[in-house]
Amino acid sequence: MTQLTAQRTGLLLKLSAATVVTALSLGVGSAPVYAQAMPADNDIAVHVQPVDMRALHGQLSLTPDQEVQWQTALQTMQQSHSTERMNADQMQARMQSMLQRPILDLSALHALHARAEQQDAPLADQSAKAWLEFYSGLTDQQKKTFSDAMRPQFENIAHHPARPYDPRTGL
Repeated sequence: MTQLTAQRTGLLLKLSAATVVTALSLGVGSAPVYAQAMPADNDIAVHVQPVDMRALHGQLSLTPDQEVQWQTALQTMQQSHSTERMNADQMQARMQSMLQRPILDLSALHALHARAEQQDAPLADQSAKAWLEFYSGLTDQQKKTFSDAMRPQFENIAHHPARPYDPRTGL
């Protein structure tokens, strides 16, 4: 139960921002973006290649103003991801401490999870807004180039099977 709870909580933290930020988060600096992985046993699993940010940046031929927005979006995303990782690490440490007790305090575990979600929600929004501002400043040709690079990421998210969580079995 404890390991499952920790895994589920970690998954929820990752998925809370995944739908918007997975596709808009264009990697840390020039690192590639990896799409949300689908289970290997899924018949419709799609393996999406990472976005090569250096190549995309070069293809966009950004103006100086657009370059400022690009860098702002990257920095915002990097800061958001760093803070989310720090929050997740802190939550995991607190959860491990709570799980050592002979009797679980489910209210405290729930409050811990809710607090983590509340802390991370604005981070994903900040990152998405920065990328949306950058995107709105692109020309139609630049938007097409950007769209062509990001489309596989969005398609992977759109085709990801939505499996409801069954609280009785934990699956």
